[in-house]
Amino acid sequence: MYVYIDLLFLENILVNYGILSVTGKLSGMVSAAWRRLISAAVGAVYLVIMLSCPAIRSLYTIGGKVVLSFLMVAAAFPLRKIKNFFKALLSFYIATFIFAGAGYALMSLTGQMIYYKNGIYYNGLRSDTLLLILTICFGFLLVRAFTDLFRKRIEKESYIVNACISIDGRTVSMPALIDTGNTLLDPVTRCPVMVAELDGLKELLPPEMLEWAKNWSQTDNSEISMENDLEWIRRIRLIPFNSIGNTSGVLPGFKPDSISVEKEDYCFEKTQVVVCICKNRLSAGNQYRAIISPEMVSA
Repeated sequence: MYVYIDLLFLENILVNYGILSVTGKLSGMVSAAWRRLISAAVGAVYLVIMLSCPAIRSLYTIGGKVVLSFLMVAAAFPLRKIKNFFKALLSFYIATFIFAGAGYALMSLTGQMIYYKNGIYYNGLRSDTLLLILTICFGFLLVRAFTDLFRKRIEKESYIVNACISIDGRTVSMPALIDTGNTLLDPVTRCPVMVAELDGLKELLPPEMLEWAKNWSQTDNSEISMENDLEWIRRIRLIPFNSIGNTSGVLPGFKPDSISVEKEDYCFEKTQVVVCICKNRLSAGNQYRAIISPEMVSA
């Protein structure tokens, strides 16, 4: 069976798009679908040109592929820092190796290969589309296993962001961990909840609020006396939670004017958020002082 260039082009766009999507997941970087599509097309055009023009096939080398990878990553991700570029590039190589390994394994198991003879490429695949789908699915399964294996390390290095809490013109900032396990919501408004250490909020809270938070206990909830500050009374929230070792409980909190989260080259600002107060230290190594949900760093 001959290799049809148009089918090869479309299949490569699909595979490249999958690789770039996995690259975004591994690196934690946001990329628009149209950027990934353009980047995928660049890679597919390169392959088609190399196969169609024997005179320039000498460019189909390791050096040429490295240059292509640089172009594809630059086209797919809006990177402003050199560190972020190489982070995306490394993730791109990892995703590419996973997909290539998955494809080769499937072709070896099924005894199907693409081969070259007498200047013509032949396709020994009995079902291109099925094999392509299997390769992509297998590749995603391998990526999922890879990310689960290294998730804790990646979270510490890549998922600690800077969070700024603003109230009445005052702002405090602190390092925050994006925790996929943080599913706390305000039961009334369904707003996402950020948990922050009390020590990091001292510059924002009035004295009565600070005293109330310090004395808060799950067994003996003290009352707060702020009759002269109705604005703060309206901000107070009580958020129920469940955790290991505690069947249930309630966290004291408040509604700020806004919370802005800086992640890589992006800044996400949310106004419909609740901040819960924690008297204890959240990180043993003091790497972060707040915990936020992934919803707070999504557009």
